[in-house]
Amino acid sequence: MKQKNSKGEALQFSGKWDLAPAPESTDHIEIKKEYQLFINGKFSKPSSGKYFPSINPANEKQLSMIAEANENDVDRAVKAARKAFDGTWSKISAKERGKYIYRIARLIQEKARELAVIESLDGGKPI
Repeated sequence: MKQKNSKGEALQFSGKWDLAPAPESTDHIEIKKEYQLFINGKFSKPSSGKYFPSINPANEKQLSMIAEANENDVDRAVKAARKAFDGTWSKISAKERGKYIYRIARLIQEKARELAVIESLDGGKPI
């Protein structure tokens, strides 16, 4: 069946309609099999060696294994944060720190759709 516009002219659709993917589509995300702790600017295994599963409660499938931090890991993270603050971060002007924070916010904003889908999978609730 051919569609016509208000002037009676045939509309050309070239046989396809490209629609945006559904918000809950998972074809644009990548979930790693395992996530480590991010301490002192790098990823590291938990000192206990323990990981826990992230499960999608909607279908009970495992999404990933997440590193479980213990007291030693938290101490390492706090010491690294204190060293970064005392060594560099506190010496940067507020204006310059603002630029870094703004850039981080922009990166999160650019990944907002991907983060929403992953959080939806992890929490089991629709977007």
